[in-house]
Amino acid sequence: MKRSIRSSSPLCEQKRVLRREKERQTASLSPEYIKESDSLIAEKLLNLRELKNAETVFLYYSVGREVSTASLIEKLLDEGRSVALPVSGNDGAMSFYPFSGKAELCPGKFGIPEPPVTREVRPGAKDIIIVPALCCDRYGNRLGHGAGYYDRYLAQSEAFSVCLCRKTLLEEKLPAEDTDIAVSLVLSD
Repeated sequence: MKRSIRSSSPLCEQKRVLRREKERQTASLSPEYIKESDSLIAEKLLNLRELKNAETVFLYYSVGREVSTASLIEKLLDEGRSVALPVSGNDGAMSFYPFSGKAELCPGKFGIPEPPVTREVRPGAKDIIIVPALCCDRYGNRLGHGAGYYDRYLAQSEAFSVCLCRKTLLEEKLPAEDTDIAVSLVLSD
């Protein structure tokens, strides 16, 4: 199901305002905090039972000040784990493809590094999906950039899902619509 990102509902306006606020807040975080936060979140994620038991790890390749996944991806590949990264389509859909190394990445839609489009990989119940966000709440609701890619993808998946979010960006309760899909777990520093 597609979601309009240009809705004029009061809830959509609340989310737009919160998005701008979280973007400003993220931009003001110190490099030291970012580095420490990335390290703590990666350590927690690597110790997570669901990650250890996952057949395939579906995750994003971080950009900007998102919680970094670069070293996490490298570690998973070094361990011989199966890793898949997303490719965003023009129709609001997202698909995941196997990833075997940074050299194969190319800038995709929105400038986000993407793997080559080869054989699509779909998550099953024994897999894990690692999701980015601008912020999250304690109920698993997340606020992304507003295009709904992950919401649409998570709505079709039975895999365990984890959102990586810096503690300073956590909210008590986020505005959520019926089309917003909560993650199974929010992991922070």
